Amino acid sequence: MTSLKTIATIWNKYTLGITVLFVVCLLGLLSFQGFDVCDEGWYMTFYQQIFNAPETVEYNFAFWLTGIVGGIWYELFPEGGVLSFRLLTIIIITATIIVAYKLLTRYIKKEYVIIGLLMVMLVNDFGYLAFYYNHLSGFLAVCIVFFLDKGIRKQKLFAMSIAGLLTAVNVFSRLPNITLFALLLVIPTQYFFDKSISKKNITKQILAFILGSILGFVIVYLVMLALGHINVFKNAVSGIINKGGNTDSNHNITRLLSFYIKEYAKVLKFGLNIVSVALGVLLISKYTKNKPFLKWLKYIVGIGIIAFLFRKDGIYGLYCLGLIGAIYLILAKNVIKPIKSISFSALIVAVLLPMGSDGGIHNAGYVCIWLILPVFMHFFSLLQSVDIELTLSNDKCKLKIGKNDFNTLLVALVIAFFGVKGYKISKEGYFDKGNRLNKTHAIENTLAKGIFTTKERAVIVNTILNELENHVKEGDYLLAYDNIPMLNYLTKTKPYMGISWVWVYDSKMFETKIKQAEKTVPYLPVVVQQKFRTIVSFTEPDESYMDETKEEGYIYKRGRVIAMNAFLKRNNYEIIWSNSHFNILKPNLNKSK
Repeated sequence: MTSLKTIATIWNKYTLGITVLFVVCLLGLLSFQGFDVCDEGWYMTFYQQIFNAPETVEYNFAFWLTGIVGGIWYELFPEGGVLSFRLLTIIIITATIIVAYKLLTRYIKKEYVIIGLLMVMLVNDFGYLAFYYNHLSGFLAVCIVFFLDKGIRKQKLFAMSIAGLLTAVNVFSRLPNITLFALLLVIPTQYFFDKSISKKNITKQILAFILGSILGFVIVYLVMLALGHINVFKNAVSGIINKGGNTDSNHNITRLLSFYIKEYAKVLKFGLNIVSVALGVLLISKYTKNKPFLKWLKYIVGIGIIAFLFRKDGIYGLYCLGLIGAIYLILAKNVIKPIKSISFSALIVAVLLPMGSDGGIHNAGYVCIWLILPVFMHFFSLLQSVDIELTLSNDKCKLKIGKNDFNTLLVALVIAFFGVKGYKISKEGYFDKGNRLNKTHAIENTLAKGIFTTKERAVIVNTILNELENHVKEGDYLLAYDNIPMLNYLTKTKPYMGISWVWVYDSKMFETKIKQAEKTVPYLPVVVQQKFRTIVSFTEPDESYMDETKEEGYIYKRGRVIAMNAFLKRNNYEIIWSNSHFNILKPNLNKSK
């Protein structure tokens, strides 16, 4: 008993420190395994070139601030490689948890806050990625709400100005973050929660937020000007706007809106499923009161069903729970004003921050719920009892859901979630499927030092890296087609078309950019052409990879293939090396065009 009291005392005294230690150790263990050639290569090539050759990573300037942070990190640790950027992710995630903890534990029991934050941290089935714009966007969003709360709670105009400044700066982490200016609504909403608040003070707070925002934009502009990034940024924004109107673009505005509607249908579906499971377990409880074996069986079955739901729609499940909790706390009468304001802020972040991502909630949702999930935990802790009347086969059945039932359901949710995520993370890394026990083979490159993957993937990547050493050197141009931007990063070569991940371009933009590069880049690049899919997982080689007649889909765009083949033909490219997975091509300058 004494030892338990000692543990409880240590926990109460060092709750945040213990949590941070756990987070760092867990994420640290996950950081050594999994090798992605798509997203991580895309970001890290951006960081590698942002100060060296910014025009070669022009498209990425839509995430300019992320590039500045990553670029500074790269300059500090130029040979740190993939592992160093995963360390940066750990730092950002840990900082996010600390700020969210400091904010939320003023009003919510710390155990609920920690459970919610750890669930958010593990929502991705693959663990986590090297630092990129979603991590920074989520961190800054939490910081904005932190200073909003401080400004409201202590009537501090300076804190409100900082909130405005961070909102402006966060736009440059990822341009669609401009939607977070909706957080300005949190300030006047105070009046609806508390009529005694002075309208004069609200006006001052709004003005302070706006002035802070203006200052944020001015600071960003001056830094861009000093670095010579203004024109590159303008070109990036122009390209993004054009891309939004192209019909085969993954960022086409109509497609994005349609996709968001479908995503919220999934959120609703999870909510209906979880209610059905809860009612089913309660019904079984009503008719098995005197049968202990069945009582335990119902809990096991219930946890199993909830685990299945999380396995299939994990992020949508957390969104559903978070939205329910936030909306309830905003509307409920017996909830203190700060909780209402934070719930409203969390709701705005969760709903608006994913906008602009072609994967919406599925891709970006995990960094948008740092606040709303702990808010849900608080909502659940407030539930007392509910009476429900059901009609089953013409018989009315009354169910009473008590406090213990709600607590049991919450425990089941948490156990099911952590069980599913723990299992799935052990089975894969991002775009690198397979049991982590099999990821013991190294990539033979300084910038991939300390990263381990499967034998098959290591052989494929090491073969092309070894051959590229014979054809390119640091600082050369390399066109890596079409989902292999990691090759630019590992070889320290410059992307040819203003982006290292050329697949991101839709057909029209791809053709425009490759023709532009032919006119502006002083010489033609070496081309590496893959012959297999690398998105999600490595597939078997496909000899028809560059076929111009295949059916279009999310990954394959016919116009992009046609434009690439035309570029190779008009510049007399010839294959100088080939294996089952790649071709390396160079232009035959002796042939007349």
